[in-house]
Amino acid sequence: MNLVSLALRNLGQRPVRTLMCALGIAVAVGTALSLLALARSVQDGAREGLDETGADLIVRPTYTSGLFGGFIPESALERIAAIPGVSRVSGALVVFAPSGSAPGGLLTFGWPDGSFLWHRVPLRRGHVPADGERHVAVLGDTAAAELGKKINDDIDLFGTSFKIVGIARYGSTVNRSAVFVPLADLQEASYRARQVTIAHVGVDDPGDRAGIARIRDAIEAPGSNVVASPPGEVLDHDRNFVLLEAVSLASVVVAAFMSALNVVTALAMATQERTREIGIFSAIGWSTGRIMQSILIEGVFLWALGCALGVALCFAAAWLVPFIPVIGRLIAFRPVAMLIVPVAGAALLLSLLGALLPAWRAARRLPAEALRR
Repeated sequence: MNLVSLALRNLGQRPVRTLMCALGIAVAVGTALSLLALARSVQDGAREGLDETGADLIVRPTYTSGLFGGFIPESALERIAAIPGVSRVSGALVVFAPSGSAPGGLLTFGWPDGSFLWHRVPLRRGHVPADGERHVAVLGDTAAAELGKKINDDIDLFGTSFKIVGIARYGSTVNRSAVFVPLADLQEASYRARQVTIAHVGVDDPGDRAGIARIRDAIEAPGSNVVASPPGEVLDHDRNFVLLEAVSLASVVVAAFMSALNVVTALAMATQERTREIGIFSAIGWSTGRIMQSILIEGVFLWALGCALGVALCFAAAWLVPFIPVIGRLIAFRPVAMLIVPVAGAALLLSLLGALLPAWRAARRLPAEALRR
């Protein structure tokens, strides 16, 4: 009998304990992996949503902790537009608008008439608002499908009725689940006159890094109270996303320790019950290293079974999330190898370290002592 078959036999002798230990590891790994994948998905979705606007720089207030948490006066956009090298500027008001169609509110973007943002909308049906057209809306196709809305239907935002004139087919989850309306209407409905949340800035030469750096310095002039970043870097300093990532990484550490604790508990009980058997192995010439190796292999099998179940749980959670009201429209995630490997690796490392204790305790007993017990 080799060490692998011996480990499998020992685990099979106590199937309930083995399964409960594996489930404990699975819950820890699945939870950590789901949180990590969710955090990555939220960040990637927000970045993709900003990239789809075609802006070279995103301007936001310096005093806010989140991307959509503060406001910029529209007068600041005139100063930015006058900076040499800036080709276009468009403010955007971003709010979660209360709606009778969606109890949790709808992510709503307000864009000014004639903005280049309207020109980049990938329409699936209908049209974008014409200059001066009021109380009209374009819905992302996901939002339209979930709300059961079509062209010429009405949608309620802040108690104001908007007529749906277009359905957009964006690529990012965020934009596909959003509503797009004229800026003036959203400012009026939300009581945020002449305010925008962020500004989208286009430059004459996007490939000129030195020129973009100069424009950023001009936008962030002393007293401006704004900061400018490329779309891919906007979230790097967003406190909400930094906190989300920190919580996710902390959950990975906790999951790894929980996996190790489950392995220690299961193997400690198993070696205690098999003290006489281990004594016999020692008496017939098994070395300390071979005895420890046999127990460590059991720990690896427990880890492998638990991780496999944990990954399955994560995929199940990813499948269920889109069906959750409100957040299911905005969030979708799927575990990928670049996330599974570090989580499973951390769990394996600590599981092996945890298995060393019962393995060492079992191997250090004298054969005569073990046989007497």
